[in-house]
Amino acid sequence: MSLDAIATSAFGRRPVTHAQIRAQIGVKAARERGCDRAAGAVNKWTLFRTLTEIRAVLGVSDRALGVLNALLTFHPETALQLAAADGQGACSDLVVHPSNRALALRANGMSEPTLRRHLAALVEAGLIIRRDSPNGKRYLRRSLESGEPAQAFGFDLSPLVARADEFDAALEALQRQRRAQRRLKERVTLLRRDLSKRLAFALDENLPGPWDELRRAFLDLCRPLRRLAAVDGVEAGLADLQREVATRLEQAILTQNSDADAAQSDRHKTNSKPDDTSELEPASKTAGGEAASSQTGGEPPLAVALDACRDIADYHFATPQIRDWADFIAAARLVRPMLGISPDAWRKAVAALGERQAGLAVAFILQRSEHSSEAERRAGPGGADSVTVNGSPAIRSPGGYLRALTEKGRGGDASLWPALLAHLAQRLKRRGPPPGGRSTS
Repeated sequence: MSLDAIATSAFGRRPVTHAQIRAQIGVKAARERGCDRAAGAVNKWTLFRTLTEIRAVLGVSDRALGVLNALLTFHPETALQLAAADGQGACSDLVVHPSNRALALRANGMSEPTLRRHLAALVEAGLIIRRDSPNGKRYLRRSLESGEPAQAFGFDLSPLVARADEFDAALEALQRQRRAQRRLKERVTLLRRDLSKRLAFALDENLPGPWDELRRAFLDLCRPLRRLAAVDGVEAGLADLQREVATRLEQAILTQNSDADAAQSDRHKTNSKPDDTSELEPASKTAGGEAASSQTGGEPPLAVALDACRDIADYHFATPQIRDWADFIAAARLVRPMLGISPDAWRKAVAALGERQAGLAVAFILQRSEHSSEAERRAGPGGADSVTVNGSPAIRSPGGYLRALTEKGRGGDASLWPALLAHLAQRLKRRGPPPGGRSTS
């Protein structure tokens, strides 16, 4: 009697599934194939690390893998080897037979109902095979003549060895995908940085050209980096836009120089704001910024500001993430012209609110604007689009909104804390908790 002749259907009411049959077929084929991997040994911990990397591909949870880790500890050897069954169909080499209590203890005290659920998930994923005894107990039967192990009932780890090549291939494919995604994000980040600075220059200098149209096209392509995929065409769209912006900027500069030559003013370098350094240097100490900041009160922690205004992180190109308020403000400076907020409106906001509150206001406007990653667009009557963010109307005039906040700031009442909390509450109510289960309370 061969090993495959032993019943592998589960004891009790559990039915046979496609996954179980496929796992058994795979083990049988590996034995018949006699391939090098099946005939050789597999390091169980190396294999387990591979499974951990590809668990999303396998469709198993981290807790199910924790149970598999516990099962592997019951196998005495570090190497797993797929051996042929003996004449009695015993082949107990890769069958582990811990009781539920012993297994639960090694799985960090997991409850039995949870343990059974994760064991079923491992079976369904084709990572283990059940070899239940007639009464459902797990044990090892020894030969009466030699005392050697003759037959084991429990969980068969053979699919791990039989599918080892498949797991390695899945890991390699996943790593290729991650490398491609990393390269895509790097390329998109470079394109965004170049476009944002070129457009900011053109808008602030009032150069001739369709800059407002190009600004909107850029914002439409600024979806969150975490959602980028190669098939989206965002990279190609940004590259095309970069070429157009570069051409338009070159034409504008040449036209400007030509006009200046014609007016014989080439010795005079025009600067629309010669005394203003707030666009390049921190302005926390300029125009009463420190005093204004202390007047507004109710300033939210950076972590809450980043959670409420998530999109601002996609405009920070200096480091992988926003680390402090200086990074936050730098990103807000870059976003400001993209939203159509004039340099004058920004300077007045910094003077009235302080640079930190002004930067937070710009980030909040971005998150609540029609270009927000949370924006939902619906066709309205007469072809007019209706844009909402978490159920509330989107901010359609960023410059006007900032000027209104500036006026409130002059009266000492411009804290964005209540608005941020209201936005977070709307998001939680409409879409559930934020990714990672973070709480904002």
